[in-house]
Amino acid sequence: MYSLDTPIIAVTGIGEKIALQLQKNQILTVLDLLLWLPLRYEDRSTHLTIDQLQVDQLATFTAQVVTSSNYYKGRRSIQSATVKDETGKIKLMWFNNKWIIDRLKKDELMLFSGKKNDRGVIVQPVVETLSENTIHTDRLVPIYSQLAGFKQGSLRRILKNIIDQLAEADDLITKLDPTALNFLNALKTLHFPDQSDHVIAARERLALEEMLQLIKRSHQIKQEWEEKNKSYQLTISDPNFIPSSIPFKLTSAQQKAMAEILLDLTKSSSMNRLLIGDVGSGKTVVAGIACYHTINNGFNAALIAPTQILAQQHLITFKNLFPNLPIQLLTAKSKLTTPEVNDQPTLYIGTHSVINKLIQIKPALVIFDEQHRFGVSQRAATLDLEIQPHTLTMSATPIPRSLMLTIFSHLKLSVIDQMPEGRIPPQTWIVPAAKRQESYQWLSQQLQGNQTQTAILVCPFINKSKNEEFAHIPSASERFDQLKAFFAKQQPHLRIALLHGKMKKKDKNQISQQLFAQQIDLLITTPVVEVGIDVPTASIIIIEAGERFGMASLHQLRGRVGRAGQSSYCLVFTSKESGQENARLKEFSQNHDGLKLAELDLQRRGAGDLFGLRQHGLDNLRFTDWTNLSLISQARKIYDQLETEANWQSFLPIQETSSSPVAN
Repeated sequence: MYSLDTPIIAVTGIGEKIALQLQKNQILTVLDLLLWLPLRYEDRSTHLTIDQLQVDQLATFTAQVVTSSNYYKGRRSIQSATVKDETGKIKLMWFNNKWIIDRLKKDELMLFSGKKNDRGVIVQPVVETLSENTIHTDRLVPIYSQLAGFKQGSLRRILKNIIDQLAEADDLITKLDPTALNFLNALKTLHFPDQSDHVIAARERLALEEMLQLIKRSHQIKQEWEEKNKSYQLTISDPNFIPSSIPFKLTSAQQKAMAEILLDLTKSSSMNRLLIGDVGSGKTVVAGIACYHTINNGFNAALIAPTQILAQQHLITFKNLFPNLPIQLLTAKSKLTTPEVNDQPTLYIGTHSVINKLIQIKPALVIFDEQHRFGVSQRAATLDLEIQPHTLTMSATPIPRSLMLTIFSHLKLSVIDQMPEGRIPPQTWIVPAAKRQESYQWLSQQLQGNQTQTAILVCPFINKSKNEEFAHIPSASERFDQLKAFFAKQQPHLRIALLHGKMKKKDKNQISQQLFAQQIDLLITTPVVEVGIDVPTASIIIIEAGERFGMASLHQLRGRVGRAGQSSYCLVFTSKESGQENARLKEFSQNHDGLKLAELDLQRRGAGDLFGLRQHGLDNLRFTDWTNLSLISQARKIYDQLETEANWQSFLPIQETSSSPVAN
């Protein structure tokens, strides 16, 4: 008998060499192997007689071997056999499969599965000994991705052996919720289902387990955080809280979020708070005020951004908002020594390089901007410090409120749900392919002689995709060349630049500086601008292949324009004319509420689009996704009951991937 924690080396059919290969795929136990789920299933359950076989129809039939032979054609060996049942005969063929001849015993009844071609021959049929408990034929057959050199048949046999000898295990969830499928039964079903609809129910059971595991891990993080509660306690004497250098009035939502954060900073226990706000709602200034008070109390603060471009943007923004605040930009090459760091309270801004210098900086406050782009180990780095700093994480990614408490249950939550006064929502137009040239003419007119506005054109890819499915989608490099040629005739003095993630750091920095200095009229780029690029003069954004983006990502991109209160425009080009896509994009064009768009994303496209085309964030789940609201509700209800069970353990191993949604 096997248990879920049986070492993989103890499984019949797995020797030391294969076990070492499996370890490379993080497969160490029976459970790990059982979680190597089929990619798909091949329906070989249709059982026919030979005379009923149709061309290109996948079917299984029982037949008796009449003859079999092995011969060569050139350097290729060919195996041939004739089999019969009471209705007729059929010819079978294999290539370079000498062992099959040894299995085909004359006059023996066997199971065969395959498709008859238009010449009346079945090529490469699957063969199995006649049995009531088949693995490879006469059923829904699992098809797996390549694993440790196993052939499909060998992997199936090993998994069937494990499942047939798997010892029972206590399942508290089944006891608490009788409607839930037993975990072990779910695994058995996923590998060898009797019916296709059983697969759905079994996967739901693993999805429930995964959601419970995430909730449990979130609570564990919260407990770990609270246990390490010694922190820096700030004194905020200024009753106004807002520095006089800020040249505008904060919205009531900003003030509320700021008050919540500052109150946390005055406590001796460390803050762990998430600040969520729509694009352009003013999260940065709220975070800056927290840094301002931290430094005025004689402590260091650190702001960590996901990209160098965003870090530089924060540097410029904070120097303008807080001209007397000591600020230093950190890069991977920055050298810090403890005396230098502590000479003067400073705000350190940078990318991941700041994380590696937290021990020297000893910050009282750490801010992670765009929190979903940092991994578990990165955000957990603050837990290793002698004194736990206050931690604020920020995200502009709109997440429906129904999910916030589940995803971020270990965090206190502040929401900025109000836009600053004077912000005019961009006019959004969905532009079909037929009006592309007309749109370029309009863009030319808008930019003509106007040195105070900037246009941004976003393409999904840097270079043309080699995938035929995406070959029609324009790339950033392609559009840059085309528009350079287009405007050379009409406006030769127009300043056009290209920006993408694979450019040399020096070139990216130069383009960014030119952009912020208003020395670029038209920027051709990729979704790298989705997060953080704040160009006050940007008033036009064109999004190529809008159907490739989720509505939340489209909303993030649209938020790059009109940030100084000017009239602005968002043009979404489409390369598909499907009614469904047009309806989705029309909803986007008519709606400027990020949370509402996120809900529509969940309903229509799934959670994977919450974080855009290339960033996966919360959708990096193995068995479920955040669209399954009923399952999330079920999981939270069951977890409340499971909390009373001190020894409750999830069947699934904790998967602390770089995009785990329950990280600090």
